[in-house]
Amino acid sequence: MITILIYMPLSPELSRLPRIAASFYRAGLLQELVWGIVTGETGRDMVEDAEKLLVQLEKQSKVDLCGLENIPSESGCLIVFNHPNMEILLPAMLELFVGIFETNGKQVRLAMGSEIPMMTKNFNDKTAMPGSVWLLERFHGMYSNNIISVPTAENRKDFLTGRTVAVRKMMRSFKDHNIVAISPEGHVEINGSVSPVETYHDGSGKMAMLATRMGIPTVPVSVWGSEKEMSVVVGKPFFITAETANLAAVESMLHVSLNLPEELRGPFR
Repeated sequence: MITILIYMPLSPELSRLPRIAASFYRAGLLQELVWGIVTGETGRDMVEDAEKLLVQLEKQSKVDLCGLENIPSESGCLIVFNHPNMEILLPAMLELFVGIFETNGKQVRLAMGSEIPMMTKNFNDKTAMPGSVWLLERFHGMYSNNIISVPTAENRKDFLTGRTVAVRKMMRSFKDHNIVAISPEGHVEINGSVSPVETYHDGSGKMAMLATRMGIPTVPVSVWGSEKEMSVVVGKPFFITAETANLAAVESMLHVSLNLPEELRGPFR
């Protein structure tokens, strides 16, 4: 196993984990989370933990958050967001989730891939890193009220059944007027610029189309910046007009790109 891990091409985001873990340690959360993974803890409050972690993250970075008034207070919504590296995305999204809770009392349910992928040339051709499925299932289980696990590696035995379960959970969240968040990119952007349209996940487009059919608006959230200072803009709600899942994902990312700096809009420049 050790030999495999040394030579295996891994996601570049793994190199950022030590610095992220250090923030969890300073917030007094690292030992709790490790123990929670080992024991199979469930039902932790993400907002409560996010507030603790932000105390540490805000010492090294500043998040400028605006547009919270665009989050519907009555109906729920589907949040779609772009995916810069985790040192930018983590504090940005935690600030957003805490802001939403403080504004309208709602917690966000985040759709997340349930494996750590090995790096390939094709963003959507994913293979799970050995052991990562168990690890993330335990981590997601700790925040079972906030995280919806979505298998993304097609070679997994539970790929279809797991995605079906995830869709049902999202639909239930919409019916209960809650908030679901998903990234059409589903992978880290290169140099912080919006990814090519052919790399978007059809599943995010399907969810946006489903939300529209249920009368649930989609809300674009744009994230960019550096590890020291980042911006989060919540855009105006919209309803999907595209008639295919792929085009719906593209339409979602178009709305996300509109609030990004011109040079970061990738195919939408």
